Amino acid sequence: MAKLKTLAERTRDNDWPAPATFKNPEECAAAYDSGYEGCFADPEGAEAVEAQAYGKFSDVVNEFGIADSGKGKLSLLYPVVWKVSKRDDWFHGALSQPTGDCVSRGQSHAAVASLACAVENGNGSWPDIPEIAFAKGMPFHPTPTYWNKKGGASGWSCSSAAARSKDKIGLAFSVNYGGDIGDLTQYTTKLIEKYCRSGPPESVISELDKNVTLTYSRIKSFEEVRDAIANGYGINSCGSQGFAKSRDSNGVAKRSGSWSHSMAYVGVDDSEFAHSNYGGPLVCVLNSWGTSWIKGPRAVQGKSDAPEIPKGSFWARWKDVSGRDCYAMSSVKGFPPQKLPEWNLRSLL
Repeated sequence: MAKLKTLAERTRDNDWPAPATFKNPEECAAAYDSGYEGCFADPEGAEAVEAQAYGKFSDVVNEFGIADSGKGKLSLLYPVVWKVSKRDDWFHGALSQPTGDCVSRGQSHAAVASLACAVENGNGSWPDIPEIAFAKGMPFHPTPTYWNKKGGASGWSCSSAAARSKDKIGLAFSVNYGGDIGDLTQYTTKLIEKYCRSGPPESVISELDKNVTLTYSRIKSFEEVRDAIANGYGINSCGSQGFAKSRDSNGVAKRSGSWSHSMAYVGVDDSEFAHSNYGGPLVCVLNSWGTSWIKGPRAVQGKSDAPEIPKGSFWARWKDVSGRDCYAMSSVKGFPPQKLPEWNLRSLL
């Protein structure tokens, strides 16, 4: 498995991925398969995250009393998004990336899941999303998150995305704002590059300062991933693991190749089913290459009455994603205990 090149190495060598435009999911997947780099490692940025309040999830689980709260459980975040929003026709792979903006897509997915779980637990309210924002299956637009990047070319780190999203630009709607923001009904390379080098002007930040991430924390073990998701906190991850473009009868995809890529975690299975059938726990990975890049059943433990995992997602064995750089998002201060509803779809919608 190839290692991600670090920010320091890229800066030293002036080695940055050239901006790219992908016409369809197949082009996007093929580019990553061939070595396109949508993310990079940033050890210094990760250390900076750990140095801030709540920055180490290994400390968070003890401070908030959530250690081992997900042990042995199946925990799913995506059905909570569907329940809170009162519709299940979104929160999936949606539109495929037009360029190397995978980090902002993963960041957005994690932030949306965390917001929904907070609302489900009585913390805050779900935004009134205009119907037009759902037209393309992606009502929250990831591009304003990418504008926080403040750097040329493609690629970003998960640590920087988390840090620069805090208290600034929140979850923007896929609508035509006009003015300095522009038309977010579109999702193009040109729009993505609009402010990603200079950073967004204050007029954009002040307009999009709602539904922000208030707390983020670095995660370094499966137990931390498990307990974060069990308490309703979405996770963004950066790494170099690639996967097959097909799922088995239980929705699991095998490791295959190498991608410098960011993807969100929106579920975890630490149950006896996962351990007996796959030799360990599973993580539900939500990708950003549309809904057709991967084929096969979207099952949860092979059960017909469970809410299928989102289109464009897959289950991965933990041992196949171990070592990725992961960050949990919270739309409240800290990471207080939260309850997830029962996962049977009929009880949610």
